[in-house]
Amino acid sequence: MEINKVHNVIDVLVTAGKAIIEVYESNDFDEQMKSDSTAVTKADKASSKIINAGLSKIFPEIPVLDEETNFPEYEIRRKWENYFLVDPLDGTKEFIKRNGEFCINIGLINKTAPVTGWIYEPLKEKGWFCSKGEGIFEFDSAGNFSAIKKPEKYNGKIRVATSRSFFKPREAELIEKMKRTFELEILHCGSSKKQIEMIKGNADMYLKAGPCSEWDTAPGQLMVEEFGGIVFRQDTFETMAYNKPILKNPYFVMLNERLNTPEFVTFMHQIIQE
Repeated sequence: MEINKVHNVIDVLVTAGKAIIEVYESNDFDEQMKSDSTAVTKADKASSKIINAGLSKIFPEIPVLDEETNFPEYEIRRKWENYFLVDPLDGTKEFIKRNGEFCINIGLINKTAPVTGWIYEPLKEKGWFCSKGEGIFEFDSAGNFSAIKKPEKYNGKIRVATSRSFFKPREAELIEKMKRTFELEILHCGSSKKQIEMIKGNADMYLKAGPCSEWDTAPGQLMVEEFGGIVFRQDTFETMAYNKPILKNPYFVMLNERLNTPEFVTFMHQIIQE
């Protein structure tokens, strides 16, 4: 992707982030419940509007699939070669709780796999960009842009990232099974910050066995894989794919490079199947 277009998307993210923070600092979130029982606020909608307009201007030839807009029928989108997958406010529940753990996700999907991605933290005015095979870059709202190094391998306890607001019994069950063999540390955090902690070297794996949609994971999956990790479904053990008829993720496991070994992957397959 042309570097000027990468920076144009960053400008859109910064603008959307400012709109989110304006709502965050107000006393009027206008919180509502959607048909899938998830929350939406004025911030989600404002960010969505800015991002859709921005991407359509920069990439008029590429369709956008956004959590807060109407989805095209599968018969239409399954023919897409490339499309943008957008979560204009990843971590709405954390936003409502005012704990600061929310992001914006944008992933460029080629057929069924993410190939380019941006994750942006509006509160910190900081984000991460990845293009498959070209490394991961950190950026800020001032336009600074620099490559980050793959973290050195860590040999201490296995650090497991799990959702802060959606920690589920199945996740707890798998963690208890892992404790029979390994020492663990548990890191609860919201939104795509779990994947960011993995690429920064602060977490080794992310377990998910609860509700989750494709736009929650696309850029994070790309970044974990870029640094030697793996993301697989808990039902078939296949790599997690995108643009399915139903835009929900299966239960999955993300492993960083440290744990992406035949021995550990086999171990995880075994405890999942128990």
